[in-house]
Amino acid sequence: MLELIKERKVLKDNGTFFNLLRLSLERELNEKEKSKFLESSYRNITYLEEEFKNAQENVIGNLIIYNSLIYNGITLVNDLRNGLNITKDNFIKENIKQFSAHYQTVKEYEEAFLEYRESSTNESYDKTIEKFEEAIDYSEGYTLEKTLTKTS
Repeated sequence: MLELIKERKVLKDNGTFFNLLRLSLERELNEKEKSKFLESSYRNITYLEEEFKNAQENVIGNLIIYNSLIYNGITLVNDLRNGLNITKDNFIKENIKQFSAHYQTVKEYEEAFLEYRESSTNESYDKTIEKFEEAIDYSEGYTLEKTLTKTS
């Protein structure tokens, strides 16, 4: 039952995030919408972090490759949290786009990780590493100061 409730919360936060992301691309968000966007984003990051920390706690034995993939996931989540903090302090369209692309690549890494966990094949490992490298590339590229942006 708790898993079902958590799954619904995750889906609700994902829905809120993507709805507000779509709105942010159409127009500037008001303060309430910005707050909801940030809150749902922080919760989504927490869900990702829980996924990797639970995997870390459930490792049996010395699985070096598996542990390194978990560590990579935790690193990506930390990078994503740092990116959201930059976005929070400089809530401009460029950072929102950067964060959403960054978030998407971390989610793709999570999916690749889950696939590797199920199959443990060389192919799924290679895909996981490829997704990690893509996500790392998105950890930089946030705008650290306000820039002139055209508003309609």
